[in-house]
Amino acid sequence: MEISNSDQQLIDLKPTSHRKIIELVEEAGIDVSDWANFKGGAEKASMNPKYCYEWFFEDKPENITVLNLWFDNCEVLDGVVVQKLNMRQAAEELKGIKKRRAYNMDFSLQNAARLKTAVRVIICDENPKLKKEGEKSTADRRHLDPINWFIKEYDGDGNCILQRGEIAAPYIDQFTLRELEIIQPEKIESTSFVYPRSKAVRDQVLFRAKGSCEHCGEKGFRTNSGALYLESHHIIPLSEEGIDHISNVIALCPNHHREAHFSENASALRTAFLSKVSS
Repeated sequence: MEISNSDQQLIDLKPTSHRKIIELVEEAGIDVSDWANFKGGAEKASMNPKYCYEWFFEDKPENITVLNLWFDNCEVLDGVVVQKLNMRQAAEELKGIKKRRAYNMDFSLQNAARLKTAVRVIICDENPKLKKEGEKSTADRRHLDPINWFIKEYDGDGNCILQRGEIAAPYIDQFTLRELEIIQPEKIESTSFVYPRSKAVRDQVLFRAKGSCEHCGEKGFRTNSGALYLESHHIIPLSEEGIDHISNVIALCPNHHREAHFSENASALRTAFLSKVSS
């Protein structure tokens, strides 16, 4: 039977060998020297209960986060491996140190989502042959995923979707396409002025529009990357002392963007655009 791409991704991700947590955390780039500071000493550092039972590990100065995730909770969604979890909800059902671990992990996920930083993931699995009936799950197979994970979604209720691999931008504009160009056309010397445009402002406007022209409501077309394409437009041009701020930028379909520049109704469109973004 032919194996689907989704099944193959999960097969490749499944850990097959036993690795100690301390080894994998160190491999991810986190200093583990403090693990030896307990009664077992360096010889039994891997068994230090202060660390070995934790669900995540952080090195804040180096901006490294390592999560322990169960393989069985991984799934393939839209062609990529993800894991859905809600550690805040889990904390409400736990007590003692496990409640603390769940809340701390949730806080770490919030930070990663806010800063859009990568996280490293230790994939954990159990050997069903070694598990006795009625016993809790125990990870005896682990490996550090060489591919970074990212927070795809995190909402106000703590629902989180972790995605394996880079997350493509959901919305892009004409300037994004230029930034992504690999082969540059032959450069011609020019004396024209170029006004800098903030990528952060453009991104905020594109997310505000959510893929639809803010004038006519028409959905942008989907690009090869899967992102929806619209064009960002400074309502009052920068050349006319317009500001580079979300209050002066609107996301338009290509047709209305050209119309805003060249049509006989350009002045009326400018008024309509300013009214739209102010609301």
